[in-house]
Amino acid sequence: MRYLIVCVAMLAMAFACSSARAQGAAAKSKDAGASDLQNGKRIFASTGCVACHGADGKGTTIAPQIAPPPLPLADLIHYVRQPSGKMPPVGASVVSDAQLADVYAFLQSVAPASSVSSSAAPASGDAAKGKKLFTADGCYECHDYEGVGAGTGPRIGPPPISLPSFLRYIRAPSGNMPPYTAKVISDQDLADVYAYLKSLPPPPAASSIPLLNQ
Repeated sequence: MRYLIVCVAMLAMAFACSSARAQGAAAKSKDAGASDLQNGKRIFASTGCVACHGADGKGTTIAPQIAPPPLPLADLIHYVRQPSGKMPPVGASVVSDAQLADVYAFLQSVAPASSVSSSAAPASGDAAKGKKLFTADGCYECHDYEGVGAGTGPRIGPPPISLPSFLRYIRAPSGNMPPYTAKVISDQDLADVYAYLKSLPPPPAASSIPLLNQ
């Protein structure tokens, strides 16, 4: 009988501990969900993103502004895994998709530059005209004729960012690219260039290149 009482007591203690752990895990999960933005800010700093993009993702002399993010979350994750230009690829073993979602939440919380109005962007562009401008204005010298990138500039075709973000970057770029004011090229001309770049086929997936899968 005494043995039975001891067993029941041990089972009760085990159940109480299990319940406490479950409640603690639930509370932790709830706290994590509520602090995604702050977690993203910590990850942005700890993984070294700030070194190139600045503490608030506003860009530096070696990397562009990425806050607020110009890409949907899925596209940002894809770009981080398979970037263009000088950015090294970041694998899931370094930062998970869930962590990148937290980083995305942080970047979304950063206020956009007040001096740029996305509503002022032209509605559309002429791809044929944009192709001529891309050559006439010398864009090909750094980005090659089809925007695939060269030794002095990254791949930009098709552009991974929206038209307003494209315009904003051309006016106030980072890295070695010089700024292009409206006196040099108008917003409409840039919309034409954007339309041309948008018409270009995307690069082949790494999985489709045998040499990269050996």
